[in-house]
Amino acid sequence: MVTPIQLCEQKDFQQNICLRVEHPEDQKKSIVVIKGQDGFYAYENVCPHFSVQLDYKPGIFSTYENQLIMCAHHSAMFDIRTGECVDGPCKGHSLTAIQIEINEGVVFFKG
Repeated sequence: MVTPIQLCEQKDFQQNICLRVEHPEDQKKSIVVIKGQDGFYAYENVCPHFSVQLDYKPGIFSTYENQLIMCAHHSAMFDIRTGECVDGPCKGHSLTAIQIEINEGVVFFKG
C-alpha cells in the first residue's frame, strides 16, 4: 500500500480557493489544489493548450465564482469540479486530475 503524501491543509485556504504545491513525484511540475463549494480538487498545473502553467505568477490563479479556473496565458476556462475546458482555445480538453484524499483536515496526494 502506498502511503499518501501531504500536500496542504484545509486551513491553508482561508484567503484563496487555489493553492500551488510542488508535485511530490516530479519536481519539474506543480499541482493546483482547489477548494470548491462541494469539496477539494487537484490538477497538474498545466494548461492543455500549450503546456503552460495556469497561474500568472507562482500561486496567483484567476477564478470565477468558485466554479471556474482560468489559464492566465490564454484565458481558457476550466470547470473546477471536472477539469474540463468549457471556453477558450482548448475547449473540450481537460486538465490532468490528481488523486487526493482528505483526512482530518489534511489534503493528501494519492497519485
